[in-house]
Amino acid sequence: MGGKALRCAACGSLNVVAKIEGKYYCFKCGSTVILENSKRMLQELKKKYLESSA
Repeated sequence: MGGKALRCAACGSLNVVAKIEGKYYCFKCGSTVILENSKRMLQELKKKYLESSA
């Protein structure tokens, strides 16, 4: 085939399962990226809506 094998952008694993923001990730690293983004988003929403209304 001659194609370049996909590798995880974080750890280099060949077991790529997801493309997140243009980068490929294995399950472990992709889960970490999603969890960090979710936490950041929840903190921003909390700050914007809960703390400003008090």
